[in-house]
Amino acid sequence: MSQRTKSTCLLIAALVIMGGDSISAADDADAMRLYQRGITLLAEGEPEEALERFNTIAKRHRGSTVCAQALWEIYRIQEHLGNDEGAFEALNRLTTEQPGHFEKAQETQLKLVRRLIGKHHEARPTLEEKKRPPTAAQPEILLAMLKAIIKSGPRSEAGIQAQFLCGLVHDRAGQKREAVATYEDFAEDFPQHELADDAAYQVADIPYRQWRLMRGDSPHQREAAAVGLAWFLARFPESDKAAQARACLAEVRAAERRELVALARFYDQKGKPKAAAVYYQQLGEKFPDEVAADEALAARVRAALSTQDSATEVGPNRPK
Repeated sequence: MSQRTKSTCLLIAALVIMGGDSISAADDADAMRLYQRGITLLAEGEPEEALERFNTIAKRHRGSTVCAQALWEIYRIQEHLGNDEGAFEALNRLTTEQPGHFEKAQETQLKLVRRLIGKHHEARPTLEEKKRPPTAAQPEILLAMLKAIIKSGPRSEAGIQAQFLCGLVHDRAGQKREAVATYEDFAEDFPQHELADDAAYQVADIPYRQWRLMRGDSPHQREAAAVGLAWFLARFPESDKAAQARACLAEVRAAERRELVALARFYDQKGKPKAAAVYYQQLGEKFPDEVAADEALAARVRAALSTQDSATEVGPNRPK
C-alpha cells in the first residue's frame, strides 16, 4: 500500500469518527431539549404531555445520557396516572438497559408488585402508603411481573424475594398446588435465606387450611397437612413458627385418632370384628401413648392384635 493510499484511509477513518461524534452530540442535544421540556411540563401540571417527551427519548434516543433519567420520569408519571404496568415496564427497561440503575430499579419493581398484592415491603408503611388502597391486579399480571424480576436477577435479593412472592400470588389466586410447589422449591433452593422457614411453613399451612375448610372430612387433605407439618418441623425445628406447627400437627393427629376410633366402633356395632380389628390395629401402631391412657380402648386394641396374630399363624391356606 502506497503512502498516499494510507493517508487517504486514515482521513476517511477520521471523518467517520468525527461524524459519529457529531451524531452522538446531536442526539444528546435533542434528548436534552426533550428532557428539559418534559420537566417544564411536569412543573406546569401537564404529566401526559411530559410523558410524551420522555417516551420519545426512551424510544428514539436510547443511547443518550438522559435516557435513564427519562425512564425514571416515565415510571413516576405512569404510577401517578395509575398505569402500573406502564410503570413496571419503565423500571424493567432500567434493569435491562441501564446497568448503573439495576439494583435501585429492581428494588422499586419489587415494591410496586408488593403494593399491587396488598403487602407493603416496609414493616411500617408511610402515611401516603396507608392512604393508598391495594390495587386489584390479575394473578397472571402479577406473576408476569415477578417472573420479569426473577429473569433480570434470579440471585439478587429482589429476585429471591420475587420467587417467594410467586407462592403468595398462587395461594391467593386459589392455585394451591402451584403455591405449595413454589414454596417448596424456595425452601430447597434458598435454605439459608431468612424467608426459607416461612416458605416451608406455607408448604404445611396450605394443606392444613384446606383441611380445616373441609371441616376434617377429607382424609387426603389431613394426610397432606400432617406430612407437610412434620416436614417443616424436621427442617426448621428452631423456627418461631415451630410451636404453631406442633399445635397444628397435634390437632391433625387428634382428628385422625378420633376417626380411627369412630370407624373401629362402627364396624364393632355392625358385627364385623375383622374390619374393626383393622382400625384398632392402626390405633395401636399410630397412637400407642393415647391408647395406653384409655384402658377400655387398650383392651380392644390388644384383642385386635391378638386376632391378627392368630390369623397370621393359621395362614391363608391352612385349615382353621
